[in-house]
Amino acid sequence: MLVTAMLAQTFAGQWESYKLETADPAGGIIMPDFDLDDFVQELRAAARQDEPVKKVRELMTEAFRDPAAIRAAMPEFENDDEILFEDDSVSIWFVRFMPGLHVPPHDHQTTATIGVYEGAEDNHFYLREPGRLVHKGTRRVEPGDVIALKPDGIHSVEAAGGQVTCGIHVYLAALTKIERSLFDWESGVARRYTDENYDAMKRVCT
Repeated sequence: MLVTAMLAQTFAGQWESYKLETADPAGGIIMPDFDLDDFVQELRAAARQDEPVKKVRELMTEAFRDPAAIRAAMPEFENDDEILFEDDSVSIWFVRFMPGLHVPPHDHQTTATIGVYEGAEDNHFYLREPGRLVHKGTRRVEPGDVIALKPDGIHSVEAAGGQVTCGIHVYLAALTKIERSLFDWESGVARRYTDENYDAMKRVCT
């Protein structure tokens, strides 16, 4: 007999997080195999279904119950951001955050579902108010955690604990074609999301 529990949290309507824990009665964690190519195909199919947000979330939560299996199956990527697949319905990325850098506040303009399989990342959430960007909370995403951000959610990200963080990010649109924004750390003024603006606005962590 298996015991399965879905753990969930929400914040200000901007994000939800999930963690699926499956164990046998003796306390052992079930460790399924993971194949990246198969997983990408499953995500592609889920993105075309009637409830893509729900279907992608379920697939991600199920897969990330065993982050060690994902880590063992993932290839070595040269770049910190690698597109695993993209069409008009879904973008699937490998994303790596390096210690010492803080990604500037930004939105996605589509639902983003993020799972971490190595290290941990701190997601800082914000709301825009007149003349300022207000920090509203922080969520640490650790191996096995899955977090879903709504299209208008604003967050910044940094690797936690001085360790490299690796994950799979799924966006329900062609992310490279979306007009989205970066936000000034203090004023909240929106700037177009470009590589140049990103590099100018990222911070070095101390």
